[in-house]
Amino acid sequence: MKNKIALFLMAVLVVFSPVSAGITGVSAIQAEAAVKNPVKVSLSTTTPKQRTWVTLNVSGVPKNTAYTGTIYYKSTKTKISGKVGVANKFYISSATKGYRVKVEIIVKHNKQTYKQYAYFTPR
Repeated sequence: MKNKIALFLMAVLVVFSPVSAGITGVSAIQAEAAVKNPVKVSLSTTTPKQRTWVTLNVSGVPKNTAYTGTIYYKSTKTKISGKVGVANKFYISSATKGYRVKVEIIVKHNKQTYKQYAYFTPR
C-alpha cells in the first residue's frame, strides 16, 4: 500500500511540476538571453570626421561567417554586409556632427541569430 501511495505521489509531482505547468519563472525571452552572445563588433574610430572611411570588424564566430547590418544615421539608414574576420570599410559622408550613429550587426551561426551593436559620433 505504501508503494502505491509513493508511486501516486511521484506521478502527481511529475504531472504538476512547475516545468510541465510552464511556471518556471523564466520566460522565452530570458531563456534566449541566457545564450551567450559571442559576437564582437569594433570600429576603427568612434569619433570620425565627416567624409571619412570607418573600418568595421566583426569577430567571435568562425571566420568568413556572413553577417548583415544596418547603420542608423539621423535621417537615413544604410544596409551593409560582410564576413566575420574581414575588415569592412564604409564611408560616412556628411553624417550629422554630434549625432550618435548606431551600427547594428546580425550574425547567424549554428541555428542562432546574434545581434550586436557599435556606435560612433561624427565630429
